[in-house]
Amino acid sequence: DGQGSFSDVQDPGKYYYTPVYWAAGAGITKGYSDGTFKPQNETARREMAIFLWRMAGKPASSINPQNTFTDLGKYGADTDTYKAVAWAVENNITQGFSDGTFRPDATITRKDTMIMLYRTAGKPHVTGEITYKDVVAKGYKEGTDTYNALLWAEVTGITHGYKDGTFKPDANCLREHIVTFLY
Repeated sequence: DGQGSFSDVQDPGKYYYTPVYWAAGAGITKGYSDGTFKPQNETARREMAIFLWRMAGKPASSINPQNTFTDLGKYGADTDTYKAVAWAVENNITQGFSDGTFRPDATITRKDTMIMLYRTAGKPHVTGEITYKDVVAKGYKEGTDTYNALLWAEVTGITHGYKDGTFKPDANCLREHIVTFLY
């Protein structure tokens, strides 16, 4: 099961310890070739797509994501990035940006992570109210995927946000956060 195999994830007291080894055992993440997981590293948008695609069982897609996004040229059809983004587009998990890009190497935000998770879960219906003060202050419109994803994450307990009552939607999402959210 890989327990204890990442040299930088050895403390069972860390909130992300169990999620890291769950994700590794499930084949969602492999870590790095140097034997580390790098929990504090930021996560690229393509990595998030890969994690979700692997979690779904690496399903094949019939579409070419390069027809949807103009910035995937360096990722050939044999790469996990290509396959994962194709699957994510085909299943409406990502829509990319209005300029026709996916920005595969850009760091994913906490908000975009939740949107992709919410869409992967089939956009479940949720009721309640967002209580994260920084999310409320942003004024996301009720009924949008952004609002619904953040509400879903809060009411289901996928995340409890930060101790100060914030979620930090525009902050970069770290690897330790991603695997914890997936777990």
